[in-house]
Amino acid sequence: MHQPKKTEVLSPDSGVYLNVCLKIIGILNFITVMFLAGAIVLTQYRIAFSQEAAEFVTKLVRLPERPEIRLVMVAGCYMLICLSIWVKRQKEVQGTPLFTALNVIEIGLVILLMEKIDMSYNGIIFFVFAEFLYYVKESRNRLVLLILAFLCYMGGSYQLVTLLVPMNSFETWVSFYTDDVGRLFLSMRTVCELCNMILFLSYMVLLLVADRKENERIRSLNQQLQKANEQLHSFAQEKEQMGETRERNRLAREIHDTLGHILTGISVGVEAAAVLVEVSPEAAKQQLDVIADMARKGLNDVRRSVRKLKPDALERLSFEHAIQQMVEEMSRGTNTKIYFVSYTDGMEFGADIEETLYRSIQESTTNAIRHGKATEIWVRMSEKNGELILMISDNGRGCDKVEEGFGLRHMRERVELAGGTLYWEGTFGFTVIVRLPVRTKKKEERKQEDDKGNDSR
Repeated sequence: MHQPKKTEVLSPDSGVYLNVCLKIIGILNFITVMFLAGAIVLTQYRIAFSQEAAEFVTKLVRLPERPEIRLVMVAGCYMLICLSIWVKRQKEVQGTPLFTALNVIEIGLVILLMEKIDMSYNGIIFFVFAEFLYYVKESRNRLVLLILAFLCYMGGSYQLVTLLVPMNSFETWVSFYTDDVGRLFLSMRTVCELCNMILFLSYMVLLLVADRKENERIRSLNQQLQKANEQLHSFAQEKEQMGETRERNRLAREIHDTLGHILTGISVGVEAAAVLVEVSPEAAKQQLDVIADMARKGLNDVRRSVRKLKPDALERLSFEHAIQQMVEEMSRGTNTKIYFVSYTDGMEFGADIEETLYRSIQESTTNAIRHGKATEIWVRMSEKNGELILMISDNGRGCDKVEEGFGLRHMRERVELAGGTLYWEGTFGFTVIVRLPVRTKKKEERKQEDDKGNDSR
């Protein structure tokens, strides 16, 4: 038999109706086979008591077995079939080799049981196949199993089986009784067969209805899930847009307030210093100190406001050209020699990697000049074993113990967010080493850059 996969049980209502129908089929088949076996056994005893065995034996095709053995075998086979059905209903058994073995055993028990009642009833085949159909979900497999059930039903008929194996017919057994009693026995068997066929067809109708309801329920759940996904996607987009809008407004307000305040103060202060330089050089010097302090504070405020914005150079230029431009401008503005060399062979990295490298170089060179008083800085970038290595070293003062300020802390956080690590060492000058996983530029990012280039042209 085909080994079914583990499947979910049908909906509660459908499962209850199917189970009730299957139980009724089982009870009817038990009554039928026990009635037929009992009728045969009763006939054997009546023949023995009436001392007409010699005459009756001439009507039999083969000699019957002991009556009590026949009755016990029929009842035992049926009980084992019911036990097998109960075991297969356990979820831990479904989909296992034991499940397949039980199916094979059931078929063997059915054949043995039918042989013990001289093939006088084959409706039990529908009972077993109805139970098989409960576990098959695909329509095509069900159709195949249903066709197989009818073939087995026809093949298990007395007329076909006795062509190969001689057996005593039920009509022969009831011929011992009067015509009225014989017709009663045959009528009872016919009624049982018809009821079994009707119940089996009802079971199939219930199974089809249950499948349709289950498919409708699944279709409805899929539609609800799709609708919920669409609503969730729409909500996420709205939330993202609202977040971007709030962030743009916040940055715009902070930049406007900070730069407006600082630039106004510097402008007024410079004008005042220009006036005081002629009258009181000492006062002009004090004024310039105040302006310088204001500029430093303003620079910190601006950094906090725009630290999440992408550098303009990365928007306009390629990655290596943007770094080259940055170090050249820093070198000219501070009279510091900065050497930049790249061994990445023109590789293109993801936007987050490029921005992390750019900001790390920017922050490290600034710290080298401002704090280390360096006159020469070396920036080297290379790739090895799928890892990007950035090293910035200088000939500055260095330090044995480094206190992590805003710049280093922000640089470390940015590197860690990109999945990398950051090290520094200050024994001879100061050296910063950034290690990042290589993530190349995605097609979407490359297309966006091309579109920007076309727009600018």
